[in-house]
Amino acid sequence: MNAAIFTLLGAAIGAVLQYFFTRHIESQKHYRGLRTQAYTDYVRCVCEHAQLVPKALPNEIREIFARTTDAKTRICLYGSTQAVEAFATFERMGAQAKTKDGRRAFTTMIAIMRKDSGSSPSVQIESLEIVLWGHREADTPQAA
Repeated sequence: MNAAIFTLLGAAIGAVLQYFFTRHIESQKHYRGLRTQAYTDYVRCVCEHAQLVPKALPNEIREIFARTTDAKTRICLYGSTQAVEAFATFERMGAQAKTKDGRRAFTTMIAIMRKDSGSSPSVQIESLEIVLWGHREADTPQAA
């Protein structure tokens, strides 16, 4: 009789633990998905800003700025402390990649966002800079 009770108790405890662990893992996945989407949306908006033509329609410009603000807000809500701090550094520099320091701040922010999204953190900042900006020695104004 004791063996049956212990077996039933063990199964019940196992089921409860499995429920809570599964729920926790699903919650973490959902949170990571929200964070990654916010990061991706922001980078997409930055690219759209860089591609704006001088004759862009006011509605198009407003829409891009609205999407950018939305992505920034979600980064503030879901982003890691490191990502928000790197974002703030980039914003303090004028949120532009026209200077070497601005490009470095943006690239650092991308590296942190990449790590937060579950990608391998072992990529060198210099490699990301080459992919994002090309190989640039001089500190010349660039669009982005």
